[in-house]
Amino acid sequence: MPHQFRAVAHAGWTVDDGAQLLTALKSGYSGAGRTEFEDVVHYEATVNGRGMMDYDLPDSGSERLGTLLRRSLGYACTALLAVPPSSQWPVLAYISLSEGGSNDDLLTAHVTFCSRRPDVPPYVDDVESYVHEALMEISQEDAAALLRK
Repeated sequence: MPHQFRAVAHAGWTVDDGAQLLTALKSGYSGAGRTEFEDVVHYEATVNGRGMMDYDLPDSGSERLGTLLRRSLGYACTALLAVPPSSQWPVLAYISLSEGGSNDDLLTAHVTFCSRRPDVPPYVDDVESYVHEALMEISQEDAAALLRK
């Protein structure tokens, strides 16, 4: 995982207006805060979301895909395992892969985190039927299992 992402994960989590946010990303967020979002889950996903570093990778091929996935999984798992045990709601990571770039022909990756709450619609209703891009949902339990391997 790139050093910048490792630093974000190791800086830990904070709660802001009921939202669970990565501390390093919250400090750099310049929006108006939770009030500009329809719900706390979308606030979390926006503040916690980042595109994965890829400028050092080839434009295409299995090396690009494999490295983007490893970097994204490493970041997601490390950040999830840093969620405090006292957290009121479970936090999930979402890793997406999609075509981007100026011609929509460059594979890119994005990672975000948000909570699952019984009174708020989930970030993605049904990951299995999601068709807009490749999307993976990872729980804290998934992260622990992946890092044990």
